[in-house]
Amino acid sequence: MTRVTLLALAFLWGLSLVSCRPHWVIVEHDVASAAGPHEEKVVGDEPPAPNTEVVPAPPSPNHVWVEGYWTHCYNGWVWMPGCYALRPRLHAVWVSGYWERHPRGWVWIYGRWS
Repeated sequence: MTRVTLLALAFLWGLSLVSCRPHWVIVEHDVASAAGPHEEKVVGDEPPAPNTEVVPAPPSPNHVWVEGYWTHCYNGWVWMPGCYALRPRLHAVWVSGYWERHPRGWVWIYGRWS
């Protein structure tokens, strides 16, 4: 690798360390593993209403749209846009995560494949 490439990779790695991407962020390459154990996420303030997303055409019939959601990060709300995910098995359906009101605050209920 060239020195410029190595510097660019080091810069991008550094950005990933300070980015607002908590452990439950769903991206195309890790949706299939979203059914594993999770830490509970509780926040005090109510999440904003979901954003309206334009859903593009799927890359294949085996891809499912995973809608975006609000996450709480650094004392504020951040919108995580939706993406397509490859079904882990034939006819699998994605059940989206959501914020639920509890006596302790708002609790994130993780999305899962069913």
